[in-house]
Amino acid sequence: MSDQAASSSEAAVERPTSAAEADPVRATPYAYYALALLVLANIFNYIDRQIVSIAAQGLKADLGLTDSELGFLLGTAFAVFYGVVGIAMGRIADSLSRTRLLTVGISLWSAMTTLSGFAGGFAGLASARLGVGIGEAVANPCAHSLLSQYFPPRNRSAVLATYNLGPHLGGALALAGGGLLLQHWGTICQALPGQACHLANWRAVFLIVGAPGLILAVLMALLREPARRLPPRRRSVAGLIGHEMSAAVPPFTFFNLFQIGGAGAVVGNLVFAAVLALAAMGLIALTGDWPQWAAVAVGVYSVVTWAGVLQRRDPPLYALTFGCTTFRLVAAGSALTNCVLGAAQAWSPTYMIRVLGASPGETGLKLGVTGAITAGLSVVLGGLVCDWWKRYDPRAPVWIVLIGLVTPIPAFLFMLHAKDVPAFVTAYAAFMFLAMTWAGGIGAMVQDLVLTRMRGTASASFSLVLILVGSSIGPYWAGKISTLTGSLTTGLYSILALAPIAAVLLVMGARRLGKDTLEARLARARAAGEDI
Repeated sequence: MSDQAASSSEAAVERPTSAAEADPVRATPYAYYALALLVLANIFNYIDRQIVSIAAQGLKADLGLTDSELGFLLGTAFAVFYGVVGIAMGRIADSLSRTRLLTVGISLWSAMTTLSGFAGGFAGLASARLGVGIGEAVANPCAHSLLSQYFPPRNRSAVLATYNLGPHLGGALALAGGGLLLQHWGTICQALPGQACHLANWRAVFLIVGAPGLILAVLMALLREPARRLPPRRRSVAGLIGHEMSAAVPPFTFFNLFQIGGAGAVVGNLVFAAVLALAAMGLIALTGDWPQWAAVAVGVYSVVTWAGVLQRRDPPLYALTFGCTTFRLVAAGSALTNCVLGAAQAWSPTYMIRVLGASPGETGLKLGVTGAITAGLSVVLGGLVCDWWKRYDPRAPVWIVLIGLVTPIPAFLFMLHAKDVPAFVTAYAAFMFLAMTWAGGIGAMVQDLVLTRMRGTASASFSLVLILVGSSIGPYWAGKISTLTGSLTTGLYSILALAPIAAVLLVMGARRLGKDTLEARLARARAAGEDI
């Protein structure tokens, strides 16, 4: 492919409709400050999200949890409400100040992490984790949209890859810092005033981890909002947020559907809800895990309903996202990839503590530092390679996802065969380096597929599928098989059954992406009513 063609492919459907929307020619120093602040927000995001992984064994012992319940807390409790709120958050981010939304989101997820330290049982902890998911749903749509305005298209994969260092640095800090706090809390608390030593170590970890986010929220409130064309607003801020939430949150969805589609739309949606409820009840009867399947049913209902609302409310946006076969195939394949890799990563600290007898401090420090270095290198190198590869093949982002799915499997198998901590950590390093190459490239591909005004919603749409499927199924699946068999090793082996399905979906998506030209996407947007 020529450089000119590659440039056209990279720009995708990004023809600005006003000077305010034009992509920058080069990045300014302030753009790099914004990138640094958003990376920091993503780090805090993932510290609060991943802290449960290192505390899981203590939670199980103190609160009497099963591995199925731990799997729910590690993934589903966070993921479903992250997805449900994230559905609406993309549209909200395309209509309101993204920096103010981020300020509110950071404040909320930090506060809910702190409240997790006061949980008295499974229900209280699950409720707090739902709140963390709601707050963190703000992050990616706003950050991706902001960074895509601060930086030119030619740098977008590398910039989004840098932003995606956040999960790995945040996860590393959660493991290393959380593990050391867990192990040494008995000593640390003696230097603190009051009755600090009466707190269980895992409760102290949640309290300490949640507090610094409130300082970051102040810095985010001061970040400059780039100029852009906003859609006409006919509602107050509260009215707009309520209106967008009603497109995904039951039972308000019925009123929204009636307004835009009449009684027929409501009846069709009720039938879908009834079928979904019956399926959930069947899975609950089979597994006994009603929180898991009730939450998954809510998430699936919300995604499908919102896609229907989007089709009626914004046909061009629907045509370039859920109405696009390329988007659907790549999202499904990436979500199942996330299922496999996410389950392995989420359960690794518990596996090392439970099976290999490592202490929380040793586990957190070794996995945290190893993960930060190897995954950080992987993310940045993956973004750079993707930017280079896209010059010759527009399907490069999808091929990198496929590579990130297949190549880590041998390292994962070595992890499960490790007989001691050094062998496990070495295999974990290889796993993380090979598994984390794809985040920047696939994020940039989603941004490239849509118009500038749609970037926040497109990012939210793609992210919600990855999070809802990957986080709500992967950790629970491994935990459930572990509960049934009494072996966490068997639970982790079982998740590999999803890898072939993911690979097939990705190959199909890559083939579609190779044929889905800029002109074809512009034509679909025009046919759906976009004024380009």
